[in-house]
Amino acid sequence: MLGTFQITLSADLSPGPENGAEAACGEIKTALHALADAEHDESFALDLAAGGGNSTAIVEARLSVLLDRTNDLRVTLRRVRQSAVARDPMVDQCTRMGFRALVISEKLSSDVETVLFDGDDSFAQAPALKPGAPAASPPAQQP
Repeated sequence: MLGTFQITLSADLSPGPENGAEAACGEIKTALHALADAEHDESFALDLAAGGGNSTAIVEARLSVLLDRTNDLRVTLRRVRQSAVARDPMVDQCTRMGFRALVISEKLSSDVETVLFDGDDSFAQAPALKPGAPAASPPAQQP
């Protein structure tokens, strides 16, 4: 039994392809897929809420998952950026893609939180949440 544990432990510590650039990009891509799934679920919940249903609880639950997946991506990116393969061009490209997705996800989360907690309870009044409606543009600056 002890021999099996030592063999397993030494296999886990040995260098190999699982510790390289491909593995780092794989971790990022896995986190990105989970984030995309959470964004899709949030979009669906927002669509239901914008249709006039009283779906605030669903939107909040999906937002919580979205925030968790965003944090998972953040942790993954931090771990990869601190790894030995961080300077590999392939890993650099993967982390750049991950950071772009992180910024977009944080903006989405912020917008949803604004609608949920700062506005009135009517999702139908939020132009950015109406299906097919363009997002509200910022007010023009006065000279």
